[in-house]
Amino acid sequence: MASQDTTTVRVRRPDSERLQSLAKSRKTAVIDVVHEAIDALERQEFLRGLSDDYRKLREDPARWQAFVGER
Repeated sequence: MASQDTTTVRVRRPDSERLQSLAKSRKTAVIDVVHEAIDALERQEFLRGLSDDYRKLREDPARWQAFVGER
């Protein structure tokens, strides 16, 4: 029975095997591995963006000093 809350995602066979291996080693379902991977990638992208924002802020001495002063 199909659910409107799910969809099918096609992956290459080697990637499917990797997901299955990870799930087996963690004693969890493949979908849980996929969810964790998505969460990790979102965190990574967020932190990369945050790091870029701080880098840009530090490149402007006046704005950086204003930021440090507020902190």
